[in-house]
Amino acid sequence: MFIIIIACINFVNLATAQAIKRAKEIGVRKVLGSNRSQLITQFLGETTLMVVIALILGVLAIVIFLPQAAKWLEIKISFTQLLNPSAIILFVLVTVVMILLAGLYPAFVQSAFNPVNSLKSQSSPVVRGLSLRKTLVVLQFAISQVMIIGTLVVAYQMDFFKNRDLGYDKDAVISFWVPDQAKREVLRQQLLSNPGVKQLSFASGAPPYNSQYCDFSAPELGVSKGDVTELKLIDENYTDMFKFHMLAGEKIAKRNDNDTTHDVVVNETLMQKLNVTEPKKMVGKHIMVNGWYATVMGVVQDFQSESKHKKRRACVLFYRAKSFYTVSVKLQPANMQHTIASIDKTWSALFPTELFQYEFLDEHIAKWYSQEEKEYIAFKLFSCIAIFIGCLGLYGLVAFAATQRLKEVGIRKVLGATLADIVVLFSKEFVLLILVAFFIAAPVAYYVMHSWLQSFAYQVSIGSGIFIIAIVISFTIAACTIAYQAIKAGVTNPVRSLRSE
Repeated sequence: MFIIIIACINFVNLATAQAIKRAKEIGVRKVLGSNRSQLITQFLGETTLMVVIALILGVLAIVIFLPQAAKWLEIKISFTQLLNPSAIILFVLVTVVMILLAGLYPAFVQSAFNPVNSLKSQSSPVVRGLSLRKTLVVLQFAISQVMIIGTLVVAYQMDFFKNRDLGYDKDAVISFWVPDQAKREVLRQQLLSNPGVKQLSFASGAPPYNSQYCDFSAPELGVSKGDVTELKLIDENYTDMFKFHMLAGEKIAKRNDNDTTHDVVVNETLMQKLNVTEPKKMVGKHIMVNGWYATVMGVVQDFQSESKHKKRRACVLFYRAKSFYTVSVKLQPANMQHTIASIDKTWSALFPTELFQYEFLDEHIAKWYSQEEKEYIAFKLFSCIAIFIGCLGLYGLVAFAATQRLKEVGIRKVLGATLADIVVLFSKEFVLLILVAFFIAAPVAYYVMHSWLQSFAYQVSIGSGIFIIAIVISFTIAACTIAYQAIKAGVTNPVRSLRSE
C-alpha cells in the first residue's frame, strides 16, 4: 500500500511539474474547440496507458522474481495462484484505483489552464501557502522514514532475540539424542578424544530445550501455595560449558542417583517467587520440588529457555544421571563440518540402527523467531523498493527544477557563485521538506513499532539513536539523489544558458 501511494505521488508530482511544458498544447486544443471534459478524458487515457504498461511489466517481474521472493519470505506461492478470479479482480481494482489516484488531479489541473495565458507562456498557476506538490513530497518522505524506522526497530529486536541477554553461550554448540544410556560413558570418552570437540555435557536438554515441568513450594519461607517450575537434569559440566553465571553458592556436582538428599541450583526467577531478594540468602534454604525435599546449594542468573515472547520461568537444576537423554557438544571453531562428520562415524559405530540427527543451538533459537525473521526480511525488501521509487520521483523533480532554473544558475555563476553554492541552492528546499516529513514520521513510527513490540515479554527500547540513524539515512539518500542533477546544472557553461534563443 505504501509503495503504491509513493508511486502515485511520484506520478502526480512529475505530471504537475511538467504541466508547463504542455501549457501551449492545452491552449491550442482549447482554442480549436476542445472542452474540459475532453481534455480530462485525454489525460486520464494517457495515465491509463502508462498504468496498464506498468501492470504488464509488473506481471513479467512477478514471473521472474516471485520464486526468489518466496524463498526469502519462506512462503509457498507460485505464479499460477495469481491467476485465480479473486486475484485477477484485485489486480483490476488496484489498477483502476491507481489510475484515479495518479491521474485525476493532474488531469483537472492541466485542463483548467486558461488558453490565453497558456499561449502567452504564463501557465504556471499561483498557489498560496504550501503547494500540493510540496505536501506530496513531505508525505512521500514521511512514508519512507516510517519504513526506515520500522526496519531499524525490527533489526534491533531481531539482534536482541538472537544474540543478547540469553544467559548462556550458544556458539558452536550442537545437541543430539542419546538412544542408549548404557553406552553414555563410552560415547563421552570417544567424543572427548576427538580433537575437534572442545567440551561436552549430558543433560535432559540444552538450555533452549525444555520438556520437564513440576510443582514447587517453600513452606519454610511461607510459600505453601504450589507453583510451576521447569526442571533441568544436568551433569557437573553443564554450568561451565554453557558459561552460566553463578550469583551465589556452588554449581551442580556429580552425585549418586541413589542419594536420599537432594541439592539443587535455582534461578533468579524462582528465588524472586519465593520473595527472597538476595542470592546469598537463598543458599541453604529448603524447597519442595515435585514432592521431594531439596536444599538450595546455589543460585544461577536467569537464562532464556524459551523465546522472548514469554516471561522467563522459574527453573531448578538437579543432577540425575538416568535422565541424561541428550548430549551437547561444543566444537572447536576450525573445521566444524569435519568434526561433525567424525562424530557421525562415532555415533554410527555405537548406535548402528539409529540415524544421527543433530541441531545447532543458534539454529534452534532462530526457529523461535521465524515469523519475526520473515517480517524483518519483508521490511527490508519493501523499504528498499519504496526508497528506490521515492528516489526516482525526487530525481525527476530535481531534474525538472534544474531545467526551469537554468538561467538563474547561469546568472548566479556569472556573479560568482561556486558549485557548492549551486548544490546548496537545489538542496535547501528539500532539506526543509525532509525535516518536516521526519517530524510527522517519527511519532507515527514510534506508535506503530511500540505497539508491535508489545507482543514480546522482552523488547528493545526505541531510543533516540534509531531516529538519528533514520534521519541521517534520509538525508544521505536525498543528497545522493539531488547531487547529480545539481552538479550537472552547476557545471553547465553559463554562456550557453544565458544566450538568447
